[in-house]
Amino acid sequence: MTVHKLSPLTSARCCAALLTACSFTLAAPSFAQPAWKPERAVEIVVGSAAGGGNDKTGRTMQKIWQESKWLENATVVNKVGGGGALAYTYTNQTAGDGHRIAVARTGLLTNHIQGLSPLSYTDMTPIAMVADDPMSLTVRADSQIRSARDLVTRWKADPQSVSISLGSSRGSTTHFLIALIAKSGGVDPRKLKLLTFGGGADSTTNLLGGHIDMVCLGPGNVVMHVKQGTMRMIGVASAKRMASLPDVPTIREQGIDVVQGGWTLIVAPKGLSAAQIAYWENLLERTVNHPEWKRSLEEDSAEWLFMKTQATRDFLKKEYDTDRALLVELGMVK
Repeated sequence: MTVHKLSPLTSARCCAALLTACSFTLAAPSFAQPAWKPERAVEIVVGSAAGGGNDKTGRTMQKIWQESKWLENATVVNKVGGGGALAYTYTNQTAGDGHRIAVARTGLLTNHIQGLSPLSYTDMTPIAMVADDPMSLTVRADSQIRSARDLVTRWKADPQSVSISLGSSRGSTTHFLIALIAKSGGVDPRKLKLLTFGGGADSTTNLLGGHIDMVCLGPGNVVMHVKQGTMRMIGVASAKRMASLPDVPTIREQGIDVVQGGWTLIVAPKGLSAAQIAYWENLLERTVNHPEWKRSLEEDSAEWLFMKTQATRDFLKKEYDTDRALLVELGMVK
């Protein structure tokens, strides 16, 4: 298959993050004594229920801080609803207060682009990018679909021939991956048979039950089933193969030039001072370099990534424009 260069829709997402992440792996971080520190309990706000991905991120941070005695008075607050919008709105109610942070994902951008939330990343204080979760394509072990190229071939014959779950919502990173693969083969992504369920767990159950043909999810949702042999991952949208699943080829290796991840960001209310930002940058840099954090990433087949505030702002600006362009193409912007 011809390799289609989709740089306008992939470079902003990948290059800035990967180059910045690499810069932090060259030397061990040094940590100065902060000029500001919390004076009361800190809230880690997550937009998912207990056990969800954002909740796990928040509780892993909380555990590391408490056990390392870096920040012992921190609690996780679950604010579920609106694809994260409720959590971001709640966090932003305390302008200038460094005692409330939130775990954010792509919905912080896409909800605003689609008019589902008045809040944008520019209305908050982006603190740091702390992880990246490459998206993947997975089928049942007995599926006749063996690769991403097989998928495109089937789409060309009939765009409705493969039913695919995107997880819990359209206009998400999973939707973007499917759209970019379709575009690479000259297939209109608006004509595909795409479904949504309550989340990754529901999608996985429906795939195992034979109700759908494929799921497009972060690898952490399916890696157990892949290792057990009940599912087969046909491709991962990372720049290189995952250490946890070395036999799974990347989408790029299959002749489709697409890299698509789902980053994890820590944000705070608008109006934080330079000293408050420096405190959180310092703490989060120590956190992502902690063995417990790296072990958690490995469990979820996620990738290590760290960017401080200014690099994160630059990345988000490019990401916002990239996501908007694709959402317009998908007819999802009013």
